[in-house]
Amino acid sequence: MAQAAIAREDYSHPEKIYKDLIRRAPGVKISDEDAQKQKKLIGAGDDNNPDKELCWSCGWSVKNEWYSCYGSRIRIFHTRGNIGIWEIGSQWMIRDQPNDASLGNDYITQEFLRNQSNLNIPLLKEMRKLSKPGDKIDLTLMSRAQGVGLDTIWDTLSSKQKSDYSNQLASAIKQWRQFTSPIAKKVDGGVPDDCLIAHCVRLVAPTCKKMGRTTEEWFDNIEKELRLGLCLLHKTNDPLIIEEKFQQLKKGFPTSEPYVLTHGDLNLTNIIVKDEKIEAIIDWELSGYFPWWAERWMSLRAGRDDMDELFDPLWADIDSEMNEEIFPEVCEGVWADDRHGYALVSANVNLIPGNSDGTNLDIKTSIF
Repeated sequence: MAQAAIAREDYSHPEKIYKDLIRRAPGVKISDEDAQKQKKLIGAGDDNNPDKELCWSCGWSVKNEWYSCYGSRIRIFHTRGNIGIWEIGSQWMIRDQPNDASLGNDYITQEFLRNQSNLNIPLLKEMRKLSKPGDKIDLTLMSRAQGVGLDTIWDTLSSKQKSDYSNQLASAIKQWRQFTSPIAKKVDGGVPDDCLIAHCVRLVAPTCKKMGRTTEEWFDNIEKELRLGLCLLHKTNDPLIIEEKFQQLKKGFPTSEPYVLTHGDLNLTNIIVKDEKIEAIIDWELSGYFPWWAERWMSLRAGRDDMDELFDPLWADIDSEMNEEIFPEVCEGVWADDRHGYALVSANVNLIPGNSDGTNLDIKTSIF
C-alpha cells in the first residue's frame, strides 16, 4: 500500500498508474483510444449529466472524468463502521470520524507519550487535530508509519526474528507501564470507557458504559447488568441466589491497583515494522489507566495462536505476577471460573443507541 502511494505521487505520468485515464492537454483533441475510454467509463447519455457522481464517497463526477486527467494522491486506506482513514500521499494519513463521544483515546494518549522525555516508545511521529471540540466531524492528521503490519510477515520469520520483536515490544510496554495512577482514568483525566467487562460496541456512541474511578464504582456501574446476567445464567429470579452469586463475583475479582497505562489492543496488525525494527505501535483507541492485569487480559481475549508466540515470552519479564503460573489465578475472577466469571455473565452488554441512561438494554451472555 505504501509503495502504491509513492507511485501515485509521480504526477508527471499518471497514466502509468491509472491505465484508463483519459489524457488531456489544453487545446489538444483527445485520441481515438481515449474517446473509446470515455464511452466505456462514463456510459452513453451521461455526458448530459455532468454532475452525476461516479464515486459517492469522494464526490468524483462525470465532469471530473471527462475534463481532467487528474489522478488523486488521496485514497481510502481503511474503514470501520462510520470511520474512514485516508492516505494522503505516502507520508500522511487523515482519520475522518463523527465527533459523537466515541472513545477518542488514540490522539490524547500518543500526544501524552510523545511529550514525555527519555522514552523510546515507537509511535507515530506526529498527529494534529484539524477539528475543534464542538465540530460535528473529528479530523485527525497523522504521519504515516513506514513499513508493514507485523501480521503480514509473522509466518515468514525465524524463531530469532520473532524473539527480537518480542523483546522490542517488551521494552516499549515496560516504558509506558511506568505511568501509574491511584484511580482508573484516561490520560486527560476523563473516566475511561469499560472495554474490559461491559464491552461496548467500539467507537459507536453511546454504547459504552463507564468503568468508574475505583473497583467499587466499577461494580456500581455494572451491577444491574451483572444481576440480570446472573438471572439468565442460573435460570432463576430468586433474589437470595442472585445476591449470593453477585457477592461471589465481587469477592473473586482481582485487585485493580495499581492502575497502569495500558494500550488495550495489542495485536500483530497494530505493530508496524520495517527492517526488523518496530517502527510504530498504533491504534491506542482503547488506552487508559486500567488495572495492572488489563493489558494481558485484553491481549488474551483476541485468542490468536500467532499472538501467543509474540506475547507469551514477555509477560513474566514485564510483571512477575503476569507469568504463566500465577496469572490464571490472579485473573480467576475475570476469566470464566466455575460459572462465576464475568466472561460468562453479562459480559457482552451494549447500550442501545439513544438510551444512554441505561433504561433500554440488550443483554447477552457470551463465552470468550
